[in-house]
Amino acid sequence: MSSSNTPSSTLSPPALSSPVLKPLKLSTPKPLSPKLSTSKLSPPKLSFALGGSSSKNSAKPSSKLATPKLNFSLSEKITKPSLKPAAWSPSTTPLVLVKRELETHDSMSFTFAAADQAQFDFKPGQFVTLAVNIDGKTHYRAYSISSVPQQKQLRLTIKRVPDGLVSNWLADNLSIGDSLSALNIAGQFNSSDCKHKSKLLLISAGCGITPVMSIAKTLLAHNGDADIEFLHCARDKDNVIFHDEMQTLLAQHKNFNVQLLLESSEGFASFSADKNTNNNADSNAEKNALSHQTGMVSTEVIQQLYPDLNQRTIFLCGPVGFMKAVENIAQESDFDMANFFQESFTPAADNTQQEQISSGATETSVMLHVPDFAVEAEVIQGSLLLDALEKHGVPVIGACRAGVCGSCKCKVTKGSVKSTSTETLTADEIEQGFVLACSSTVEGDLAVALN
Repeated sequence: MSSSNTPSSTLSPPALSSPVLKPLKLSTPKPLSPKLSTSKLSPPKLSFALGGSSSKNSAKPSSKLATPKLNFSLSEKITKPSLKPAAWSPSTTPLVLVKRELETHDSMSFTFAAADQAQFDFKPGQFVTLAVNIDGKTHYRAYSISSVPQQKQLRLTIKRVPDGLVSNWLADNLSIGDSLSALNIAGQFNSSDCKHKSKLLLISAGCGITPVMSIAKTLLAHNGDADIEFLHCARDKDNVIFHDEMQTLLAQHKNFNVQLLLESSEGFASFSADKNTNNNADSNAEKNALSHQTGMVSTEVIQQLYPDLNQRTIFLCGPVGFMKAVENIAQESDFDMANFFQESFTPAADNTQQEQISSGATETSVMLHVPDFAVEAEVIQGSLLLDALEKHGVPVIGACRAGVCGSCKCKVTKGSVKSTSTETLTADEIEQGFVLACSSTVEGDLAVALN
């Protein structure tokens, strides 16, 4: 061992009692100080090799002692601690706003971190349910996640909705450093559970781009074999959410291609021309020939842009009417619908679906009973069950308000309702009388229990 690595003074060889060197007895090493044995670990086993000769016939020892050679043996095995960060728990840790960015004139991205700096674990395409206190009352809304999983930041991109209570409050009031509680992360529309091919077609419109962007970014980051075509529809270029971010992804990934279908006179635009590759020049010119289209998605547009449509898996999210149109196009193209996945609601569309469901309400009154909360009240026949429960103070949670998150699940113990969605309910739950209050209307006298 070199002199630069000699042990510390606490482990140095015994000091000589005289300037004159005397022969040392090498047969029995000097015992260690008992102070070293107080550690929970067994003390190091030390073996000394001294510079003097150990032979009995040696006339005189060497006048110079060699540096001791130390061999350590610890009785307990020291294991390397795990470096994987803890996962975020919404039940115990609030979200803290660390960044807010304007995407378009009416949409904004909010980036949150966990108060304990935990990591966010979710499946690309899922949503999180926020609890927002407005004027002393807590409102629950589900918003799709636009960031990628396994990060210490969570991004939600939210579009203002006309008369949308929560979406507008967030845009106008939520500031850096503010915190929000959340219920859970959920959603069956995701690229982990929905088995897909390596070739994908991602289709979105408006703020429906939010979960689809999370899917695209995650696949590009972790799946080099993915072949991703992205078709996004918007009113005009100024209303394209993530416009700059898609440009960046295009520059970074050769296996990623984006097309824009715009409703305005700008017509059809192709981002792929920004890659400036000769191989794309002819195809881009052909695609840009569609610039005088009305901007409505059609069978002709889809088949011309994606002649290999039947070799792909489709992920779709957007307004209800838009998604129905794309679904019809896929069926007309003999697409295998086992490879067709769509989100069942437009994120943050606060009350649109509920208003449509409630449009059949009459002036006839029926009785609503909720024994657990001592509620017995008259409600309008045909009204939304969620509205009726909230109006009379029943603490039901309506997060997505569109029949996909399951937070408003309740059990009809008497009477019946008319439901438009049972997406998160099992067959056994449906048989037992469970319904989703946000997607059910009151048909007659009714008794309800919360689960």
